[in-house]
Amino acid sequence: MLYSKDEFVFSAGAVVFDAKREQVLTIVNDDNGHVSFPKGQLDKGETIECAARREVEEEAGVVCNLLPSGIVAVQTRYYEDEKITKFIYWYAATFVETTAQKLEEYERITPKWIDVESASDALTRAEDKRLFQLCLDSICS
Repeated sequence: MLYSKDEFVFSAGAVVFDAKREQVLTIVNDDNGHVSFPKGQLDKGETIECAARREVEEEAGVVCNLLPSGIVAVQTRYYEDEKITKFIYWYAATFVETTAQKLEEYERITPKWIDVESASDALTRAEDKRLFQLCLDSICS
């Protein structure tokens, strides 16, 4: 399949685990209560890895170490009658430390640590549940 540059975007994010507390980092959408993971679009000239780390830091106020995971999600959405395909590169990651959250003006999200044991039930979308399991498996292997 071919896409013109106006038909797709690249995003990156991470599923961050805190092994000491046996928790995983999520973000909660303040408008609709949906629970997911931090992610966002790459800035011009930014690497995928840098974007994933930056998005976790900005959206959740967490510094993390990325682990190789090789997970890519492809989503097709319609924005104002325009079809956009989003390629999202995902990483499993480990918690390093907290820092200040740096949200964009339009972002209405709250970071929330959830016990690994109950995380799958807390996540809103089936795709995020599968992503969580893939990342958990990669951390545990």
